[in-house]
Amino acid sequence: MWYLDAMGIFPLGRRIGPFVALAVLVAASLSGCRRDEAQPFRPVAATSLPSSTNANASPLPTPIPTPSPKPGLAAATAPGANPAASVATASPSSSAASSASATPAQTPSAATSTASGCGRKVESPPRGVDHTTTSGRTFHVWAPRGYDGKTKLPVVLVFHGWYANGTAFQSWFKMEDHVDDKAIVVYPDSQGPTWALSGDKDTSFVAKMIADVEAAYCIDRSKVFAFGFSYGGKFTHNLGCTHPELVKAISVGDGSLGGGLTKCGNLPVLVTHRTRDDDEKFDWGKSAAEAWAGVNGCSKETIASPLEHGCLAYKSCKPGAPVTFCEDTYFNAAWPHDWNHTVREEYRTLTWRWFASLP
Repeated sequence: MWYLDAMGIFPLGRRIGPFVALAVLVAASLSGCRRDEAQPFRPVAATSLPSSTNANASPLPTPIPTPSPKPGLAAATAPGANPAASVATASPSSSAASSASATPAQTPSAATSTASGCGRKVESPPRGVDHTTTSGRTFHVWAPRGYDGKTKLPVVLVFHGWYANGTAFQSWFKMEDHVDDKAIVVYPDSQGPTWALSGDKDTSFVAKMIADVEAAYCIDRSKVFAFGFSYGGKFTHNLGCTHPELVKAISVGDGSLGGGLTKCGNLPVLVTHRTRDDDEKFDWGKSAAEAWAGVNGCSKETIASPLEHGCLAYKSCKPGAPVTFCEDTYFNAAWPHDWNHTVREEYRTLTWRWFASLP
């Protein structure tokens, strides 16, 4: 047999070497992919908040297939550099969030909490409803099973990692199962492989999306929260810093800053991170919490948080701007390596309960 390519005609046997080299290259590239961003597995089966993180407590979970990220994207190219961070974080008490210039709180006021979507007849609770903004951006809504269209509910915006989308992320993250049936969960889609960490392309989309959700559903505009995983966490840090008027509080799971915190407003911040995460390094998550502690005027001292689960609250933060950091030390050698980079179900539930506890 002969093989024809741009370099001429060769016997097939003479082309085996290049084929093998190409296969090795592709395999190496795929092995470096951050597959977690379109997670092919659901990392844990429990939804409760156990008091122990014993490695023998959770059985090996059943894989849930979802789309893999695009091939050829090596982890070395991931924009996860460890940012320089300032120190300190906050205690859990707070009222409304204050701005960086000590001006009045920037969180949405109670006066704006009457949603135009209230009072609409509900045939069945919206579960996985797709929406498109006037600019063509998309997002997906999951309301509680008891949604009646009359009771104003909090909203949790959940931002996926890179090379994923809201639908793929929802298929394994399932934050709607962790909000005690008391909040509307929204999964936005990034435009392209990643969220923008500068400019207003994505922050303006978030503002429009919130307005659309308010028009379509019965929500409490003063209780809109943002929760980001991995690269979505980087964007959530940016959103909370530059537009604290859009959200009441932010939480980031296994994500770094992706930039500095400059000219930020103040708002409550929760950061959770896996000790064994070697994608988004543990120190990056810790330094993000320390940076927010500096922004929110906290001291370097921490106290054990009532949240437990390895959580520490920084002391002496500005009113309405607590900062809490939680280390997830759980490890199970039977789990695939990729599962070290995720927000385990216990910490998704913890995140919601922290949101719900804020005054």
